[in-house]
Amino acid sequence: MFSTVYFAASSVLSCDGIPAALAAKVLDGQLHDAARLAANFADSDAIASQTSASAYAALQIYGDIELVLGRDEEAEETYRKTQKAIRHSRDAMRIVSVRNTGWQACFRSQFHVALTCFKRVVEDKAATPAQQLDGMIGATLVLFQLGCVQAACDRLNELAVRAAAHADRRWAYLVEMLRKDLRAQHQLHDAEPLADHIYWRAVVTSLQALDTPAASVAGLAMPLLAQRLDYLTHLQAFAAGRADARESLKDHAAWSRRMGLNEYHRSLCLEMTLAAIAAGATSAAEDLLEQSGAAAIHGSQYARWYLDYLYCRAKIMQQQMRTQEFATLYGRYALASIQHVRADSVSLPSASTPASERAAQSRHAPRADDVSARLPARYRRAYRYLMDNLDQKDLSVREVASQIGVTERAMQGAFKKHLGLSPSELIRRQRMERIREELLDDDAPVARVLDVAKKWGVQHRSTLINGYRSVFNEAPSETLGR
Repeated sequence: MFSTVYFAASSVLSCDGIPAALAAKVLDGQLHDAARLAANFADSDAIASQTSASAYAALQIYGDIELVLGRDEEAEETYRKTQKAIRHSRDAMRIVSVRNTGWQACFRSQFHVALTCFKRVVEDKAATPAQQLDGMIGATLVLFQLGCVQAACDRLNELAVRAAAHADRRWAYLVEMLRKDLRAQHQLHDAEPLADHIYWRAVVTSLQALDTPAASVAGLAMPLLAQRLDYLTHLQAFAAGRADARESLKDHAAWSRRMGLNEYHRSLCLEMTLAAIAAGATSAAEDLLEQSGAAAIHGSQYARWYLDYLYCRAKIMQQQMRTQEFATLYGRYALASIQHVRADSVSLPSASTPASERAAQSRHAPRADDVSARLPARYRRAYRYLMDNLDQKDLSVREVASQIGVTERAMQGAFKKHLGLSPSELIRRQRMERIREELLDDDAPVARVLDVAKKWGVQHRSTLINGYRSVFNEAPSETLGR
C-alpha cells in the first residue's frame, strides 16, 4: 500500500525516546539498516536494563519497522512485548494497544476496524498530541484507500491545523507531502482515459479540497517521503505521455523491491500501470502489470487493490482490441466495484446523507469490532458474552468469567494486559457508547435520557453523568441537545 512510507514516518515522529540514529535511518529510507539497529535496541538483555519508557520506545519502533517490512507475525509478537514493557501507565498501555491494532488492521485491509481504532486514539484525552496526529494520519490514509476522497480531504485539513500547531515542524512536512500525494493519485484516477474506472468515479470529488495553502516547510527534508514525491512527479509525466519518465519510476520501484516492501512495490506497479494506460502505452502497461505479481496472489479478490488489477487487465485487453476478453474482465471488475461501493456506503455514510438515514444505516451495519481484535482467542468469547448481555443491569465480571471457565483474577489480568481496561471499565465504556448512539439518533426520539441509560443497564443518574462525561467530556444532555 502507498500508506507504507507515511506510516514509517509517522511512527518515528509519534514515539518519544527513539535514538536519533535510528530515526534518521528510517526517515532516510534505509529500512534494512533501521531494522538491524532497532533489533539491537530491542534486544531482551538491553531492554531489561532500561527504564519502562525507553524500553517501550525501543520495542515500539522495532514492531513498527517489522510491520513496514511485511513481517506481520513478528510485528504482532513485538507489539505484545511493547505492551508488557509499559508498566508506568494503564492509559498509555490502552492507547498503544488501540494504536497498534489500528495499524495492523490497516495493513491487513481491515479498514473499518482500523478507522475505529484511529478514532479512539484521536478522541482519547490521555493520548499525546503526537499520538493523536499519528491516529489522524492513519484515518486519512484509510479513508482515501476506501475511496472516500472527500472524507479523507476533510480529515487532512483538520490534520494540517493540528500539525502546524505542533512544536515538531516535521509533522507539517509529513502532512504537506501527504496532501501532494493524494492530489497526484486523485488526478491520475481522474484522467479522461480512465473515465470508466467505476470505483473511483463513484466517489469523485473536487480537487479544491486538496488545494489548501501549504504550511511553511522550508528547510525540512525527509528523503523517505521526498523520493515518494519525486516518483509521483514522474508518474504524472508518464501518464501525460512522456515515456522517458519511466526510467525514474523504475528506480523507486527497484528501491521498494530491495527493501522487501512487497505490498508497496505492488501498489507502485499498479499505479504505473494505470499511468501507462492513461498514456496509451499498452505494451508498457502489460509489462508493469506482470511485474506487480498481483495475478499470483490467491485470496485477493476482496482487497481493494484487486479492483485496480482487474481494471488494468481489462483496459489492456481493450487497447489490444481483444473485445471479448475485455468484456468478461470488465464485467468482473464492475461487479466487484459495485459491491465495494455499496459496502462502504453503509459503513461510511457521507456527511450529506440525512441524519435519520445515517442512523438507520448505522443500525444495520456490522460494528467494526476493534476490541475483539486486541484480545486472545479465549477472551474473545468472554468479550462476546459481555457484549451480548450489555443491557443486563446485573451483568458482573464473575458471570462473564464463569462463561469461559476462568477466574475473575485471570480475566481482570488479561483485559488489563491487552486492552488497558478492566472488564468493569470496558462494560461502562461500551454502555456509554451505546447510549451516545441512541442520543444521536434523530430517528428515535428520546423522552428522558435516563430511560435510554436504563435500556443499557445504567440505573442511576449520577452513574450515567459521571461515566458519560469521563468518556465523551460532555454531559448526556449536551449530546441530546445537538
